[in-house]
Amino acid sequence: MPLHLQIAAHIRGCILRGVFPAGTQFLGSREIARELGCSRTVVLTAWDLLYAEGYLESTPRGSVMVASVATPHAELTSVASPAAVPAHMSKRWQSLLAFDYETNWPSEFSPGAPDISTFPFKDWSRLLRQAWQNPREQECLDLPPEGHPRLRSEIANFLGSVRGLVCSPEEVVVTSGTSGALDFCSRMILDPGDEVWVEEPGFVEARWALTAAGAKLVPVPVDDKGLIVSEGIRRAPGARLIVVTPSHQYPLGVSMGLERRIELLDWANKNDVWVIEDDYNSEFRHQDSMIASLRSLDREGRVIYFGTFSKIMMPSLRLGYIVANRHFIDGFSRGRARIDVHTSGVGQLALAEFMREGHLLRHLRGMRRVYAARRKALIDAIATLMPDDLTVSAAVTGLHLVALFTDAMRARMSDREAAGVLKQAGIHVQPLSQNFLEQPTLQGLVFGYGRLRVEDAAPLLARIAACIGSGCRNAPSDPAISSLTVRTIKRG
Repeated sequence: MPLHLQIAAHIRGCILRGVFPAGTQFLGSREIARELGCSRTVVLTAWDLLYAEGYLESTPRGSVMVASVATPHAELTSVASPAAVPAHMSKRWQSLLAFDYETNWPSEFSPGAPDISTFPFKDWSRLLRQAWQNPREQECLDLPPEGHPRLRSEIANFLGSVRGLVCSPEEVVVTSGTSGALDFCSRMILDPGDEVWVEEPGFVEARWALTAAGAKLVPVPVDDKGLIVSEGIRRAPGARLIVVTPSHQYPLGVSMGLERRIELLDWANKNDVWVIEDDYNSEFRHQDSMIASLRSLDREGRVIYFGTFSKIMMPSLRLGYIVANRHFIDGFSRGRARIDVHTSGVGQLALAEFMREGHLLRHLRGMRRVYAARRKALIDAIATLMPDDLTVSAAVTGLHLVALFTDAMRARMSDREAAGVLKQAGIHVQPLSQNFLEQPTLQGLVFGYGRLRVEDAAPLLARIAACIGSGCRNAPSDPAISSLTVRTIKRG
């Protein structure tokens, strides 16, 4: 910020806070300039700005003083503090902000965070340049709200080869990721107050979009076979929407059994209920064969399938997709054209070519091997260093695993307390209970391993064991994060 604007902002703030009341006279411009170490012209320029805004006025003797109209009323003095400004937010928005959930922290254990160090950026940048160099005129203008035809076609081919999901390009819509897609679908399907089944424990980010749409969230328990459909029917027989992660449930990692899948689809079809299938990280299955998607069993077009490229490629790409019946796609696209128009065009073009040339499939195959090795290293480290404290879930898909607390561990501390101790030591691990809407029935820690190097697994688990393990006495403090130094730089 230019120096004259810094000076003006400081004086303006002092006037509004009452530090400089009406009638306060300033020193001469030359003296102020000497004290600040700047030219007199800078001070005069700042004063001219405050004169124009009405904060300053001249005295009969030519001095400068605070104008009488600039003094705030007593009841407005506190408005200078941003925290004191009343927030005129809807109840839905306040409910959204009320979620107690810590996110966006960088860590080796961030759930779902992919490793981008081996991503083929050379090929990706080449395709981005090609998309910009000779674009067609229409591609520089608005694209169809459902996405570029080439990318829709490539996504349909990709799903057929990777997920065994047979669909046509006309059943695909390109989105700005799963969160944006859920936001649109929630507003399209739900009216405020409509009931929605959500998994318990479940994906908190999905609950945010549903809450913002005014939905009434109904937590439905999950066991080792996935969502307990009978319990959902008991709790909310009038639900309008069901949101599930059947192939790889978040956070427990279980897969919904075939019997449950059929039960869910039968009930949804009979009661005119939409089902959103979030195929969370199912591309990364480290053992056995790939589990078919819920939509592949759908014969009546009731399931809306969500996918994203954030975990396969990079989160900042913000590209995903929906697969649904053509009537739903038509209504979705027409409504989207009135609100969001379409997802970034150049990214769609580059991604279509990236997929057509086979780079995405090659990268996916390579990362499956990488993530499988990291998962094994993490499981081995937990089994070796904390066998009496943690029990690893049997999930074999995705980029995270859950380590449940043993009885002995639960007797010492809760998972939130454990996460707090680890945070003080500079280790960020998500507590499992954070993913419950109701009283948590399980305690544990959610370990992401997408960014975890194999050689770091044992040392990090050793630090965790020292902090919260059965052999620890006092949690060690990390001097590197024990304090923060904040420097204020004054330009003169």
